[in-house]
Amino acid sequence: MTLFHSEALFLLLSNFTGLKLHFLAPSEEDEMDDTAKEEAASAPDSTEEGTSYSSSEPENNPAAISNNQQSNEQTDPEPEENEAKEESSVPTCQGELRHWQTGHYTLIHDNSKTEFALDLLLYCGCEGWEPEYGGFTSYIAKGEDEELLTVNPENNSLALVYRDRETLKFVKHINHRSLEQKKTFPNRTGFWDFSFIYYE
Repeated sequence: MTLFHSEALFLLLSNFTGLKLHFLAPSEEDEMDDTAKEEAASAPDSTEEGTSYSSSEPENNPAAISNNQQSNEQTDPEPEENEAKEESSVPTCQGELRHWQTGHYTLIHDNSKTEFALDLLLYCGCEGWEPEYGGFTSYIAKGEDEELLTVNPENNSLALVYRDRETLKFVKHINHRSLEQKKTFPNRTGFWDFSFIYYE
């Protein structure tokens, strides 16, 4: 269980998904900064004849310098506030190891947490599991009956699903047909899954 809470997995998931789940993960701002630096580096250093370029540096007179300092003072607090907001949102996760058997299911509650989240589902012990047995994870939009996505239990499979505030999930009822699994795997009584939810 410690693996799913580790910094290494947060970084790996950040690299897989592009989400900012770790401070070392590149963000869109970093990519835009890199692109701007590359463009600046590839800009021509020499000027052609007949073309004039104006300097973006302020003139060396006191009025221009004081205006420049005032504008810097006015614009600096905003980025600091934005950076503080970004740093205050520490990525978190919550999860559990679940054993699914005949008769098990989950419900969607009215007060279910509706946030942007990355769901990680790792299935184990699903040999011989058929979709008709139930136990699959369904994603639906709030107020809709139609399923957006269905994740079936597959042995040793990892599912990553990013959902927005309008998407809810539940596990479908495992019906009596799942008892047929005992015919081929007599020591099996259902399957296991690691279910973790990661928040940016």
